[in-house]
Amino acid sequence: MDERELRELVRAVVVGALSGQEAEAEKARLERVRPDPRRSPADLALAKRAAAWMGASPAQPPVLASWRPVGTRAYYLERTPARLGVGAAGVRYRTDTLLRFLTDHAAAKDAVSSSVDPAVVAKLGLVSLQSAARDRAEFLKRPDLGRRLNDASREIVQKRGVHAPQVQIVCCDGLSAAALTANLPIILPRITDELTRAGIRLGTPFLVNLGRVVVADEVARLAGAEVLLLFVGERPGLKTAESMGGYVTYMKVRQFNEAMRNVTSNIHAGGLPPAEAAGQLVQGVLRALKDKRTGVDATGG
Repeated sequence: MDERELRELVRAVVVGALSGQEAEAEKARLERVRPDPRRSPADLALAKRAAAWMGASPAQPPVLASWRPVGTRAYYLERTPARLGVGAAGVRYRTDTLLRFLTDHAAAKDAVSSSVDPAVVAKLGLVSLQSAARDRAEFLKRPDLGRRLNDASREIVQKRGVHAPQVQIVCCDGLSAAALTANLPIILPRITDELTRAGIRLGTPFLVNLGRVVVADEVARLAGAEVLLLFVGERPGLKTAESMGGYVTYMKVRQFNEAMRNVTSNIHAGGLPPAEAAGQLVQGVLRALKDKRTGVDATGG
């Protein structure tokens, strides 16, 4: 028995159980019914199947009843990287949709376990440091260890770092070293060139391996920097594993809190282009030096 025959059989059974008038009334009732938000997805799916077998057309959810699209499906797909309208083959995703999902998921997992390309580190003149985490497994399990330097790295900052710079640049691999490998070669030279032309005294640029955002604060304090400019690999998603964040923080404050940061996120080729982000971050650094504050305080909040 194929699906058409099964549908006709179910319809005949339901309709046969009711008189002609009752069947029409029941059909009309099904067409007027609105989904109950308290019902589970499985209940709603079953209700739709039953209505389809009877030839009824369940009403759209209330949120869609008044929605009027401003364009076609292609219009929306061009404006978002989200997975919209991927379709299905029976009860499964289409093969191309599934393969793209698996590819993006693999890239995200690789990004979490990656390291910054040594060639990029050498080309940009970054001095490598290490957090208190001994390896990536410990880094992922113990976020607190990624927020502070190990003893050897503290000594490196004090011995090799420029003392009391106006701006201290720190890069942390975070949860995506791939983001630094992809974006730093574009963004970092532009920023250092513009700040140097503006007469800003820069510190020794550092790269903290297995580092999280807060570890850069320790580097800046050890160097005695006025402003911290941090680049960190952001948590990879299923659309890109190369998203980087840029943080500008004024460090010369008595009591610091996380609201005292300015953040520029989603820096990558498919988001905020690195070249464009460079200009925004330079302006943020110059404003921090001028206003002597960043974050909520800088906006008057």
